[in-house]
Amino acid sequence: MKGSIEDLARQWAAAQPLIASFISLVVPDFHDAQDVLQEVAAAVLSHDPARGVPVSFDAWAIGIARHKAIDFHRRRSGEKLVFDTEALAMLAEAHEEVRHDEGPRREAIEHCLKRLAAKARRLVELRYQDDLKPGEIARTMGSNVSAVKVALHRVRAALRECIEARMASQIGLP
Repeated sequence: MKGSIEDLARQWAAAQPLIASFISLVVPDFHDAQDVLQEVAAAVLSHDPARGVPVSFDAWAIGIARHKAIDFHRRRSGEKLVFDTEALAMLAEAHEEVRHDEGPRREAIEHCLKRLAAKARRLVELRYQDDLKPGEIARTMGSNVSAVKVALHRVRAALRECIEARMASQIGLP
């Protein structure tokens, strides 16, 4: 399947939390884990999209993360850490399976986010995608902190209701 660098970047953005979570399990130091994550991102994004995007992007990216974590621990072989590559492979596989289990919930979240008004969606992006605090959001949007906090509370409540309703309808509950 042919892809573009934009497709690759989109898939990386969606998979990055999974990959970061996996790396944090096997590379305990936060800064070292961030370095390994950067190595994985560089490897993923240097893939030639003309060769096609892997069918299971998450599994492919986890595989790269596994190899980068092994490389990291080999470079640090002087540490007292006993590193079992077979255990790491099993952990990577389990981590990737968890991602597939969240498919219906992810679909519900995406569905509900699309239904938000533009201003509400922008609030969510600033808070959770850009990781801005309410004060920073208020400055960005030309609002006050209290109004941002109230709006975020209302948006989260609306999203929660929408997601719960969507999940219930997916499994056939009234």
